[in-house]
Amino acid sequence: MPHQTLIDKQSLIDKQLALTQLKGVGPKLAQQFADWGIHDLVNLLFHLPFRYEDRTRITPISALRPQQTYVVQGVVRSSQILFGKRRSLSIRIQDQSGSLGLRFYHFTAAQKKQFEEGAEIRCYGEARRGASGLEIYHPEYQIVSTDE
Repeated sequence: MPHQTLIDKQSLIDKQLALTQLKGVGPKLAQQFADWGIHDLVNLLFHLPFRYEDRTRITPISALRPQQTYVVQGVVRSSQILFGKRRSLSIRIQDQSGSLGLRFYHFTAAQKKQFEEGAEIRCYGEARRGASGLEIYHPEYQIVSTDE
C-alpha cells in the first residue's frame, strides 16, 4: 500500500501554506498560533524553544564543571541542616566517580526526610563552586530508589 501524504510536497515548500490546511488545525488553533506570531508553515517549523535542556544524559560527578547544567545521579551519603546566615539543608551525594553537594535554602521537613542516607536520587541544575567543592543550589530532583 503506498504511503499517503497529508499535503503534497510542493505545498510544504510554499511559504504561504496556511496552517488551517494542516490536518487537525482548525480556526481556533490557528488563532492561538497567530497569537504567538505563527502565521504559516515556515513560522511553525522554525518556532524553536528559547533554550533546549538535554536531560537524557546522566553525567558522572567527576566530569562536572562550574557554570554548566547537568543531570547527575547518586546515593545520599549525608543530609544535615546547617545554621549560618541562613538555615539550609545540605545534602552530599556520591556516584562511582566522586561526590557533589546539594543545597536547599527553602525546604520542608518532608524534603529532609526524603534525603535519608542510602536513597538514590537524580537531580538537575547548575553546578557552582561552594564552601565544600561543587554544589547545585535548589536542584530539580526525583528519588530514584531508597534502601529499605
